[in-house]
Parts: sequence; C-alpha cells; structure tokens
Amino acid sequence: MDFRIIKNESILELLKDYNYPNQELGVIAHIRNNNNEILLQQRGSKSRDENFLFEDIGGKIEKEDTDFKSAVIREIKEEAGNNLNINIENILGIYHRENKNKNWVFIVFFVRYISGEFKIMEKDKCLGYKFFTYDELMNSKLVTESCKFLTKQIIKI
Repeated sequence: MDFRIIKNESILELLKDYNYPNQELGVIAHIRNNNNEILLQQRGSKSRDENFLFEDIGGKIEKEDTDFKSAVIREIKEEAGNNLNINIENILGIYHRENKNKNWVFIVFFVRYISGEFKIMEKDKCLGYKFFTYDELMNSKLVTESCKFLTKQIIKI
C-alpha cells in the first residue's frame, strides 16, 4: 500500500507513474462531517471483498473516465442516494494497493458532509453507514486495514 499526496501536480500526469499489471482505476470519497468524524460504509455479503467490514465509499471507474470529480459524485449517489448535501472539496492523493491479484489505483477526494440522509442503495453490497471518530476508526476490528492506512495518511496532510 502506498499513498501519494497531490500538491500542484496534474492528476493525469501523476497517474502515468502508476502502471501495474492487472491494474484497475477507482475513486474514493473520504467523507467527514463538521465534527471531523469520518463516514464509513459497512460492506455487505455481495461486495467484491472485505465483506461486513467498514470502508470509505468508492468504486471502480473506467480508464477512459478522466472526469474524476463526476466519478466520485456518481459513486456516492449510487451507494448512498441523492438526499445528501455534500461538498467535494479537493483531491487529496493517489492510493495504490494490491488486492486479490489486482493493482488498485484510487483517486482520493476529501468530501465534506453537510446534511442529508444516507440511503442504502445496494442492499447486498451495503449494510449501513456510520460516522467514526479517528480513535474509534483506528481501534475498531470492523474497519479494514486499508481504510486505517489511508486515514492515517490523510490525517498527516
């Protein structure tokens, strides 16, 4: 696992540095509320992996899809519904992890939750949503190790 902070570089230029076999591209929404709590989604039985554990909202996108902001908005709506008032604040970085012989490269966004109700849109893939304090997240056995790693990296920014 590695995380690269994006400063003033072009995301498309930085992505050229990521060229792995069996590579998949995705987006992650690191969502926080005004109390600085982190929103995580509990994965369901039909999720691709890490079933029943908590993770950031996100998903796979097509390599041709370079409108990453629209992609993260689409993923949030697909997973949590349309009744959210959120602000996509900025791209934080690029996160790479290998999982089940796939190299996942994620564009990570910082998203501010303002208000609204989360709705479970894919009942087989999601069991619910919960806001965690940083300490709760880091100490929970129900939060994925990859989510803990990414959260630690984001806290440093």
